[in-house]
Amino acid sequence: MRLSRDWLGDYVALSDLSDEELASRFTEIGHAVDAMERHGDDTVFDLEITTNRVDAMSHLGMARELAAALGRDLQMSLLPAERAEGPGSVSIRIDAPQMCSRYTGKVIRGVTIRPSPEKIRRRLEAAGLRPINNVVDVTNYVMLALGHPLHGFDLDKLAGAAIIVRAGNRGETIKSLDGEVRRIDPETVVIADAKHSVALGGIMGGAQSEIGQATRNVLLECAWFEPSVIRRTARRLGMKTDASYRFERRVDPNDTVAAVELAARLIVESAGGTPEPVLDLVAAEHRPLTLRLRAARLAEASAGVVGIGYALDLFRRIGFEAEQVADGIEVSVPAFRGDIHEEMDLIEEVLRFFGLDKVPSSLPRLTTGDARPNAIGETEDEVRRILTGCGLTEVVNYSFIRPEQNALFSNEKPLDITNALSENITSMRLSLLPGLLETVVFNRSYGTRDGALFEVGRTYHQGVREAHRAALVLYGTLGTHWGEAKRAVDFFDVKGIVEQVAAKLHVELAFAPAGAPWLRPGKGAAARHGDRTVATLGFLAPEVLQHFGIKGEVAAAEVDLEALRGATGQWKMAPVARFPGVPMILALTHGGDVDYGRLIEMIRSLEVPYLHDVGLRDRYVPEGADEVVKTTLGMWYQAFDRSLTQEEVSRIHQELAARIAGLLPVKVLGSGLKT
Repeated sequence: MRLSRDWLGDYVALSDLSDEELASRFTEIGHAVDAMERHGDDTVFDLEITTNRVDAMSHLGMARELAAALGRDLQMSLLPAERAEGPGSVSIRIDAPQMCSRYTGKVIRGVTIRPSPEKIRRRLEAAGLRPINNVVDVTNYVMLALGHPLHGFDLDKLAGAAIIVRAGNRGETIKSLDGEVRRIDPETVVIADAKHSVALGGIMGGAQSEIGQATRNVLLECAWFEPSVIRRTARRLGMKTDASYRFERRVDPNDTVAAVELAARLIVESAGGTPEPVLDLVAAEHRPLTLRLRAARLAEASAGVVGIGYALDLFRRIGFEAEQVADGIEVSVPAFRGDIHEEMDLIEEVLRFFGLDKVPSSLPRLTTGDARPNAIGETEDEVRRILTGCGLTEVVNYSFIRPEQNALFSNEKPLDITNALSENITSMRLSLLPGLLETVVFNRSYGTRDGALFEVGRTYHQGVREAHRAALVLYGTLGTHWGEAKRAVDFFDVKGIVEQVAAKLHVELAFAPAGAPWLRPGKGAAARHGDRTVATLGFLAPEVLQHFGIKGEVAAAEVDLEALRGATGQWKMAPVARFPGVPMILALTHGGDVDYGRLIEMIRSLEVPYLHDVGLRDRYVPEGADEVVKTTLGMWYQAFDRSLTQEEVSRIHQELAARIAGLLPVKVLGSGLKT
C-alpha cells in the first residue's frame, strides 16, 4: 500500500518528524516499510499492511494509527458532515440483502468533464493510479482517502432512472470497463437498471454506463457487499481490482454516506453541478461488537508491565468507545475494525502500540496435562525406524481405495464412504497393500524399476474398529553396492525383514506355509507367535499383479502391529562375550514335508550346551515334489566364561546330529566346522 506523507498530513500533524522517524514509527506499530521514495515535494511510503487490516489501507485509517501512536489529535475537519436524506430523482431497491446490506447514492446534475485539479492528480500518481477525469479520479481519490470504494454512473445511460441490487441471472453477461465480456451467474451480485445489469457489484463497473466526455449527470454509488460473495465472484472471474481487494476484507459498513458526501463535494469543486439529497437504503444494520478486557488477563499477557489505564486511553485514541468496569474495561468495537473479535485481539492491539520489545520475554510454562502412554504408537514409531534401517522407503497413502482392491486381499465386507471424493474410490481400506502397489505402479511409470517400500498405518473394519498395520513390498532387483552383483528379489529377503522387526522387538516367530488368497500358491508363509498370526508374507499372486498392471515378481508382507505389540517379550541385558565362538554347520536331506522351521524349533528345544544361535545357511528344493530337499543349518557355539575347544564343540555337535536323525525323518550328510 502506497501512502503519501503530504496526504497523511491532512489528518495528523507530522511536520516535526523526519521521513526516517516516521518510517520507524510505522514499523513499531506493525506496518513494515517495504520502500520509501520521493515523489516531487512529497515522500511516498510503501507499507506492508496485513490483509485483515483493511481499515489501515487508506490515508485516514493510517493517520488514525499514527495519531494514537504519537499521542496527537486526529484532524476530522476535512470530512463532510452527514447530510439529511431527501426525495431523489433515482429509485433504489435491494433485492439481494444477503449480498448487499447497504446502498448509498447521490445524484449530481450539470457536471463538466475535464482533467482533475493538480493536487488530486499528483496524489493519485503518488499512490500508483493513473488520472482519468475529474469524476472518475474523485471516486479513486475518496477510496484512497477513506478506504471505501465508490463508483460513478452516467445517469443518462441508466434505463428508467433506477438502481436494483440483485443476484445475477444464469446466462447473463456484461461488458466490464476493461472491455471484457463477463458471464454472470446467481452467485454474482450485480447492479442493474430497469432493463439490464450495469456493474459487477464490488468489483468493476460496466462499459455501458461509463463516465465519458459527454457525461452531464452523475450517480455516485457507495455500498457494502458481503465479503464472501465478492471473494468467490472475483476468484471465479479472475478479477482482482482495488475495489474487490477491499470489499473481500470487509470495509466499514457505516461510512457510506460520509464517502459519498466527500466525493460529491470534490466533484462539485472541480466539475461544477448541483448535488441532490443523499439516498441511503439500509437492508440490514451492523451493530458494534462489545468486548471485555480483563485487567488480570492483560497483566498476564504483558508480564505485568501494561496497566488497564493505558489500555483505556489507547482505545479511546484509536476510535473505540471504552468504559472502565469492575474487572477491567468494556470496549465497543467500531465498525471499521472488522479484525477485532475477542479479548485476545484487544490484548494484541494494546501490546502493538505499547511495544512488544518492551514486554519482558519468558519461556512458556510446560505441563504434562493428561499425557497417557501410547503403546501402539510407540510400536509404530519403532517399526518405522527398523524398516528404514533395513533400507526401505516409507510412503503414505490414502485410507480410501477402490472396492475391488479390497476384495483382492480380504473376504471381509468393507466400510463404504457416503461422501466419497470420487465415485470409484468409495471404500475404506482393509489392507495397506493396495496403496503400496499403486505406488509401485506410479514409480515404475517414471522409470524406477527397483524398489523397497513400506507403510505404517491403519485399516478400517466393520464395528467401527481400526487395526494398526505395517506393510512392505520389494520388487525388481537388489544389490546396489558397487561390489555386489544385482539379483532378483526372493522370498528370504522379505522374510528376513520380518524377522529383523521381530528380533528388534524381542518377539520369537515361527514360520509356516500360508494360503492367503493374495499370495502365490507355495510361495507364502505366516509368521506366528503362539496361536496368533503376527505377519503374512510371500510373493503376490498373479491375479493381484495383473489387476494392478504390474509385470514381474513382487514380494510383500503385512504385519499386525497389535499382535506384534502383544507378543513383545521382556528386554534382558546380557554381557558381551569375552571369549570367541565356534561356527559349525549341519547338512541334512529330508522330504518336502519337513520344513526348516521345524528343524530349528526342534534343535532349540533340545537345550544343547553352549549353542548360542542356529539359523538357515542354505536350502535346495528341487523341481519335483517327490525329490529330496537339502538343507544346511549354521550354528554358533560360545561360552561366556572360557574359550571352547574344537574337540569339545565337535563332540557336542555330533551328539546333536545323532539326536536330530533319531527324532526327525532326516539324514545327516555332514557336520563340522563352518568354513
